[in-house]
Amino acid sequence: MSMTDEILTVAKCFSDREWTEAEETVMTTLCEAARARWEASLREELTPEDCRGPFVAACAWSALGAMQGGLEAGSSFPVAAFAAGDLRLQRRGGSDAAAKSLEAQAQALMEPFVRDRAFAFLEVTG
Repeated sequence: MSMTDEILTVAKCFSDREWTEAEETVMTTLCEAARARWEASLREELTPEDCRGPFVAACAWSALGAMQGGLEAGSSFPVAAFAAGDLRLQRRGGSDAAAKSLEAQAQALMEPFVRDRAFAFLEVTG
């Protein structure tokens, strides 16, 4: 099994739904893009194989985050809220928040393996 296939399998596991053939095609593309992005972020001495478990999970989360809006838009539950007397039901929205959460989880998981992009030397006088 290729690493992209493994990433797609993990993404399917996390999505908890059946995918159409078209969704799977799009998701494969997103998995490949996430893999390329995370691979480019790895420290020079590391390969995806060196951190395979976290790498696969992070790629799956990143791809799912990218797809989240499309998956929610295709939901079969078109009503956002329903009220009957004192009872009010509201569908959870916020695909943007869900996507950001998935990406934050991916970044936290990959933190030990990626180049530090926030490091800087600051001049101190005195």
